[in-house]
Order: sequence, then C-alpha cells, then structure tokens
Amino acid sequence: MIKFKEFLEEQTKDAKSKTLHAFDMDEVLFHHEHSKVKVHVKDPHGKRVQSLTNQEYNSHKLPHGHSYDYSEFKSSKVFKKSATPIHKMIRKLKAIHKNNKNVEIVTARSDMDDKHGFMKTLKHHGIDPHEIHVRRAGNTGEKTPALAKHKVIGDLVKKHGYKKVHLYDDSKDNLEKFKSLKHDHPDVEFHAHHVEHNPETGVVKLTTTKA
Repeated sequence: MIKFKEFLEEQTKDAKSKTLHAFDMDEVLFHHEHSKVKVHVKDPHGKRVQSLTNQEYNSHKLPHGHSYDYSEFKSSKVFKKSATPIHKMIRKLKAIHKNNKNVEIVTARSDMDDKHGFMKTLKHHGIDPHEIHVRRAGNTGEKTPALAKHKVIGDLVKKHGYKKVHLYDDSKDNLEKFKSLKHDHPDVEFHAHHVEHNPETGVVKLTTTKA
C-alpha cells in the first residue's frame, strides 16, 4: 500500500516523455450518489429488469438477448447533478499534468448528450478538457469496460510509443485486463493503481501493482 503523501510527489518535467498517466473518471475523479445515476438492463422485450451502479456495471455479465440502457450515463445534466469531485485524485491528475503533458482520462462512458455542458462541468471542477483529453472507451463497441479500456490504451501505446503506462482505476477487473497488455508490449512497463475512495470520510487508498 502506497501512502498518499508519497503518491502525490510530482514528476520531473520532460517534454519528450514516453510515459502516459490514464485516469478513470467515475469513482476515481468523481464520486456519484448511486441513486442518481445507473446503467439499466433490459430484457429481450425491452423491459427494465435490473439497475446497476457504475461499480456493479464494471463486472456485470449481460445475459443473452439482454441490452444496456446508458441514458443516465450519457446525460450531461445527470452528471452535473450526481458528480462529487474526489479532490485528492483531481489534485494528483493536475500535478502530473503540470509537469508531464501525457495525461488523459479514460472512461467507460460513450459520448455525452451535451458535449459542451459536460466540458463546462469538468472545467468547473478544475479539469480543462481542452488540455486533458477524455477518451470515451464506450465508443469502441467492446462488450465490457475492461475490454474497451484495454483497446483504447493499447491503441495509445501503438500510436505514441509509450514505454511506461499508469492506469488509475477503481475496478480490479479493468486493471487486470490493463496489465495483460504486457503480452503484446513486453518492452513497456504497466503500472496498475487501484483506487478505493470512501465517500463518507474522503479517504483515498491506493494499491499499486506492476505487470
């Protein structure tokens, strides 16, 4: 377990850095009151049969013939109402970005229904989406968030030639799949940071493993 004070040490600025820091958004940068935003499961007839929190969705297995309803997760208005910033992680993102421009947000969400409204909310909380790109892994069409993020980050490694990649995520499934990128990129270091945030106390615990 890494002490948060140690984890907040700033990186050395390097314009030619081959290191990427990728941050999940939900439950890493922003906590959501689960009653306000959920992914719904519909049966083959279109009837809602289950509702999932973000964390439940990460490991959910969709039954045959069923489909997901992402309407609440696509709503910029719902995001604005439900999102509570996790200040320690936002400070970490901003500290790294200040010294290393290779910082991105990689979310399992797809495109929001109001791009400008969503960007305005991020900026209100100190994240400038014009400087820190939000990768919407939900647009990949992959069946699970873990597979979607695996594809997005793998593509970034191929495109930019990164030699070291850090992923900060609350889902262990996402992090394990992320570390499997080592098989395709044996010369790259993959650092998985599991983020556990207690919304009642504000305490953030980080556990780091390496592929």
